[in-house]
Amino acid sequence: MALFLVSRTDTVRYDEYEAVVVRAGSADTALKIATHGEEERFGDDVWWEPDFSGFQRDGSNLTVERLDPRGPAGFVLASFNAG
Repeated sequence: MALFLVSRTDTVRYDEYEAVVVRAGSADTALKIATHGEEERFGDDVWWEPDFSGFQRDGSNLTVERLDPRGPAGFVLASFNAG
C-alpha cells in the first residue's frame, strides 16, 4: 500500500474538491477510489453523483502522483475552496 495524491487539472469552482490523498496498492486503484460515486435517479432523470464534487467519473480531469513517505515533517495536503 502507498499514498497517492489525486489532483484536479481543470478549474475548481466553489464547493468542489481540488485534491484528495488516497491509500491504495496502485495508481489505477487510487484513481478508482477517487472517482467513486453513486447513480442517482429522480423519475426518468438519471445522473452520477461523485463522492468528491468536481471529479469527473472517467478521471479525465485528474492526475495521480505516488507520494514518497520519506522526507521532512510537514503537511501532505492543504486544499481549500469554499463558496
